[in-house]
Amino acid sequence: MSVATPLVFRPSATQRALGILLFAGSWLVGIRALFLLLNSLPRLTAAIRQASGEATAGLWFWVGVSVLLCLAAGTLLLLSLLGLMLIEGCHVLVDEMGITVEYAGLPRTLARRFGAGHLPWKHLLRLEKGTLFFILGGGMPPGEATDSLHAINLPPTLKVLLVDELERLILIIIERSPNLTFS
Repeated sequence: MSVATPLVFRPSATQRALGILLFAGSWLVGIRALFLLLNSLPRLTAAIRQASGEATAGLWFWVGVSVLLCLAAGTLLLLSLLGLMLIEGCHVLVDEMGITVEYAGLPRTLARRFGAGHLPWKHLLRLEKGTLFFILGGGMPPGEATDSLHAINLPPTLKVLLVDELERLILIIIERSPNLTFS
């Protein structure tokens, strides 16, 4: 492998299609639920107005619960959009210099927060499986000065959500990283 031709790992077409189907399905269900709530809301408010002398706490409770559930569902829909953007935009580039993780489609600061960046092979210290991501921990290798300018710009972790041929990527990381430890 030469520096001019890096290996590129990204999610397969099947993985991306499943991500799109999950995203589209959750949005269809969410829009239908919101439509049903908006249709039943006038009946609930009319029932509350008609029962002005009676106890309406139960009706107000169900209106509040419905609104809170819609807000929670909206949050989940935004998370499904973020998940789709992470799956679609994930590129892992491996060359002689190191490993680079990119999340295209996300703003740079948000992509950096989700684990985008570059690590040289000698600065790759940890490989672990997190809850959602494979985490590549970076830092200064043992025996080097920690006050160098490079240590300030070094990202602490790279995170990979989903790529095709993940086993091959992990084997390449294990082969090329001289300071790698496992957690």
